[in-house]
Amino acid sequence: MPAVLEWFARGGILMFPLLVFSMLTLWIFLERLYHMKRANANVQLLFQEVNILLARKEWEKAALKAHSYPGPVAAVFHTLLLQPWSEKSELEEVAAIEGRRELQRLSIRLSLLNLIAGLTPLVGLLGTVMGMVKAFHKVGSSTQGVVNPALLANGIWEALLTTVAGLMVAIPALIFHYYLEQRVKKYAFQMDHYGSLLIRLLTTQERIHA
Repeated sequence: MPAVLEWFARGGILMFPLLVFSMLTLWIFLERLYHMKRANANVQLLFQEVNILLARKEWEKAALKAHSYPGPVAAVFHTLLLQPWSEKSELEEVAAIEGRRELQRLSIRLSLLNLIAGLTPLVGLLGTVMGMVKAFHKVGSSTQGVVNPALLANGIWEALLTTVAGLMVAIPALIFHYYLEQRVKKYAFQMDHYGSLLIRLLTTQERIHA
């Protein structure tokens, strides 16, 4: 820990925004992961239960069943089941609107995470360039034409610390963003697939197996 603190101090002023970015990255990932896990549900079981209830003409119970489930697919189901006698085009429009709303909720702050993944290497590079300028200026002003390799090397490795720190933030941020984005795509597919099945069920009044 003392060595880490020493490197942080030697890295310069840009180590502070990198520290903030690292904390923000971790917070966004954990917060989004928590909400996505809460939104997770057995959508195939939900569809089967709704299918059975609709076959019995129990429309209100089907809507309540969808409302009792978590997640975006259940939200789309609940919206559709509140107006089961609408035309197919109207149901598709309702499902699309609700699906976009749910995707927006799931994707909150993912763009910020992507921005951090792209910005932190540049901040680290800026810190390195500033450190290199400072190191060469110190060498040029103190040696009077005679380059001290030890002094130059010391300045260079200190300058490179911000690049290392930037990459240490950017790489996890990129991985976190990819993982969360794949989860969002999974929910988008489920809403499209099961929403289409429910619309078909509502418009044909036939039992459908998912």
